[in-house]
Amino acid sequence: MKKILFLFLSIILFITGFSQVIVSNWIGILNAGGQKIELRLHLIQNTDKSYSSNWDVPAQKAMGIASSKTQLESNQLTIEIKMIGASYTGKINAEGNSIEGSWGQSGMSFPLNLSPLQEGQAATIISKPQTPKPPFIYASENMIYKGIQTKLDYGATLTYPKDNAKHALVILITGSGRQDRDETIFDHKPFAVIADYLTKKGFAVLRVDDRGAGKSSGDFSKSTTADFALDVEEHIHYAKTLAMIDTTRIGLLGHSEGGLIAPMVAARNKSVAFIVLMAGPGIEINELMAVQNEMVLKAAGISQQAIDAYIPLYKQLMKTIIVIDKKEDAISKSKIIVKEWFANTDKNLVKLSTNISDEADIDKFATTMAETLSTNWWKFFAAYNPQPTLQKVKCPVLAINGSADIQVPAALSLKGIEAALKKGGNKHFVTKQFEGLNHLFQKCTKCTVQEYGELETTIEPEVLETIGNWLTK
Repeated sequence: MKKILFLFLSIILFITGFSQVIVSNWIGILNAGGQKIELRLHLIQNTDKSYSSNWDVPAQKAMGIASSKTQLESNQLTIEIKMIGASYTGKINAEGNSIEGSWGQSGMSFPLNLSPLQEGQAATIISKPQTPKPPFIYASENMIYKGIQTKLDYGATLTYPKDNAKHALVILITGSGRQDRDETIFDHKPFAVIADYLTKKGFAVLRVDDRGAGKSSGDFSKSTTADFALDVEEHIHYAKTLAMIDTTRIGLLGHSEGGLIAPMVAARNKSVAFIVLMAGPGIEINELMAVQNEMVLKAAGISQQAIDAYIPLYKQLMKTIIVIDKKEDAISKSKIIVKEWFANTDKNLVKLSTNISDEADIDKFATTMAETLSTNWWKFFAAYNPQPTLQKVKCPVLAINGSADIQVPAALSLKGIEAALKKGGNKHFVTKQFEGLNHLFQKCTKCTVQEYGELETTIEPEVLETIGNWLTK
């Protein structure tokens, strides 16, 4: 889902300003409630004496994440990274060999102390053996096509068997956040794995860069889930022009937010022959996000008492902010709500759940929440209820989820999807919960978001087999 918690996403320079020379490359371990993430900071002094910086997350092969703001005044370092909704504040010690600070993201704050990065210091990289590599036994074509209604260019990869037959087509729909066609996350490429498996079973598969990602044009930051549904309709229209595609058997497979989009498209397009929902939401999003926050915080080791104190605040902020037009008004109202909550909540529970200690922390937390929830995407997403749309879906549906998914709770979502389909009179659906699998359909141990990148498996084979067998039938 969007704004997933704890998703963190060289020249040696020297900086003066107080007693010692400071090396500009730093390393630290972010311990977010038991989730350990190695972060590397590259701090650069520009020719005009201003500063810039970027971050690496080696375990995720995320390199050069640009900071949007970098300030170093005396020994106080302040950094903002808007692209992932994060910030860092730290104090450099007098010896210049340590930065004691904290990392903030999604309303939470965790200690992050940095030390100088040693030249040649290696990072641990987890291999991802399921990622398919050429040569392939099937055809694989990269292409760019233009949307008729959106006028956007879409970069895509089409895979299909090497024969002269027409094939059923599966169009893959990514989860939230600006994703490439492989839905790359933590160096996993789930859509490349799915495409490889299904194509070997005789299907054609189309996977596409999100608008504003890869070879696709468009402004992702101003778009909503409804806009992404329009993109999928453009993919369908284009697919119907291809000689190797059986236009009577075009279906959709959506993961996470893609599991919201697929029913939106299928409900208003009779040409959609089937849909597969992988961890697709089945309950109202405002309720889903509250449950998601609770599960993520619990997985991070936050006490249930602290979680119970925090969730009502989260619900109130979401409900209030998404209906306010101006961001400035949203920030103002958010500060009022957080101040009132702070005043009436046990300060130990406040610290555990939000790391708020004083007025400055309140302003920072409230502003971050308001800015996040005021975006076009959040306003649409948070107000959305998937059930009325699911009731209109008449094509066959496969809905699957993992019991250890802390982003889209399996039992609630699958139950909601099944209830909506039944209410709409759809008798051609299957729901299945996989025991012990997370949001990416990996067999997990810690079952945290950070663990995604620590696991070699991209998608458990039993999940691929379930999808392939259902589609074959």
